[in-house]
Amino acid sequence: MRRLVVAVFVVGVALSLVGCGGSSDTSTPASSSTAAPVAAAPAAGQTGLKGAPTTLPDIVNRSENETTTFAPFPTGENVPDVLKQKITTAKQPTLIFFFDSGQKVSTDTRTMIDAIRNRNRGMVDLVAYDLSKYVTANSDGTVVVDPSLAADPAQKQVVMFARDPAINVAFTPFIVLTDSQGYIIYKHSGLPDSAFLERQVQRAAR
Repeated sequence: MRRLVVAVFVVGVALSLVGCGGSSDTSTPASSSTAAPVAAAPAAGQTGLKGAPTTLPDIVNRSENETTTFAPFPTGENVPDVLKQKITTAKQPTLIFFFDSGQKVSTDTRTMIDAIRNRNRGMVDLVAYDLSKYVTANSDGTVVVDPSLAADPAQKQVVMFARDPAINVAFTPFIVLTDSQGYIIYKHSGLPDSAFLERQVQRAAR
């Protein structure tokens, strides 16, 4: 009788062990802390799309690439009389604009200049010279200002002024800005940064 009771007890213990953890089911309850981590959201500047670039291209701030200068305005027979009067005699801040009337970028630059002058009335005078008839371009895009293409002395004077080492027009459009002391404070070829140019206009008038 004792042997039968012991046998029944052993069988019962074995069954209870199977029920308490011997199962081969490895599924994890929904509330388990071992759930797979959620994928992190793309960082700022990333697309997060498969096969797409992970970073967006940098946006160049042109104003950081602009440069200022401080040099005396040229003198001599090649300087047009209107500039001598404004810059040397009257010490009037002046923006000199060399352009090519056949260029869209020259038109865009003139529109920018006019808008800046309208917002800053009376700060600078504007003198503009169309060089379209007096320039040729090298294969690298460098402008060659050719005095032989000028038909009369007034035109030739403007061309020679553009070629002066202190001015040195090598591309059009080209801006030269002078201050109230008659110094060149800013030069730029091509389309300038509007905000930076406006700051230089305001600086010229101080």
